[in-house]
Amino acid sequence: MQLLLEIYGVTVMSLINQMLRDLENRKLNPNTSATLNHNIKVNKTATSKVPLLILSLLVITASGGAYWAFQYNKVQAKTALVIVAENSHKEPVPTPPYDQVLAAPNAINETRPKLESKATENIPRQTVAAAKPVPAKEITKTPVSAQQPAVADIPVKKSPAPPKPITVKEQADLLYRQAENNPDDVSVAYKLEKALQLDARHLKARLLMVKTLHNQGKTDKTAAFLDQSLALFPDNPQFINTRAQLFLHQKNPDRALKILEKTDMANSANESSLALLAATYQQLDSSTNAAKVYQKLVTINSEKAEHWLGLALAHEELGNLKLAREAYQQALNKNTLKESVTGYIKQKLIELR
Repeated sequence: MQLLLEIYGVTVMSLINQMLRDLENRKLNPNTSATLNHNIKVNKTATSKVPLLILSLLVITASGGAYWAFQYNKVQAKTALVIVAENSHKEPVPTPPYDQVLAAPNAINETRPKLESKATENIPRQTVAAAKPVPAKEITKTPVSAQQPAVADIPVKKSPAPPKPITVKEQADLLYRQAENNPDDVSVAYKLEKALQLDARHLKARLLMVKTLHNQGKTDKTAAFLDQSLALFPDNPQFINTRAQLFLHQKNPDRALKILEKTDMANSANESSLALLAATYQQLDSSTNAAKVYQKLVTINSEKAEHWLGLALAHEELGNLKLAREAYQQALNKNTLKESVTGYIKQKLIELR
């Protein structure tokens, strides 16, 4: 734009100079010659004002263009100074270290060093007034009915804890207790069977099952159940004695003796086991062994009339009549035997005199 203004100014000045030179030439070389002045009388024509107006218009145009160009250059100079001043106030962007650029080339360094500018030191700082707290009286209180309860005030209903699952063993115990508390119930055997399905090694349930089946007169089922129980508990004396007793009722002393021999009878103090062993020896016609076992029994429990009766029978078989008569008398003195048995003892006492 500045170059166009310079060209326009030169063109205008050239036109003005050319016009001035033409006027000067007219003054030096007038159009009328000397001969005409002497011989011819020329009438003066009225001078035209058009050239003067054109000249004035050109002068005005040239002056306006020069003034406009001067003002434009002045504005441009001021604008450049403002830009330079503004750029001087901006904080320079620090260049990150080379190793940081290599480590994270796209990272933006948020912390920039602050550069103090002397141009801003003289600028007065405007203090911002802190907001005054609103007095408590000016706060409009919401009616209690319109207030919403706080979250902490809302009672939270706790869901009940899920019941603890019952284990298989606990279910078996429950069925056993139900059967034990109602022994006359017809469902006792069913409950015990379910309990043993849950826990096959439930000892109390097995013992009650043996008693239940025996009381119901189910000998075969009792024997089969005892065989199953002995497979799980081979050293349990209650299963051994019950199974041996069933063998003796079935007149099978050999099987009874085989089961009873699993127990150390020589050092045993179990009265029930020794009584079964002595009865087994009697069925096997082993009077000597029977007499030894009965002698041990009367030592353990001398008030048991059955033990004295068994000892008397064993001595009578062995021919020890005196010992037999003394044992019969001890059994009679206990007064715990049935009348039929006491009649048999009295008859023996008469025979053995």
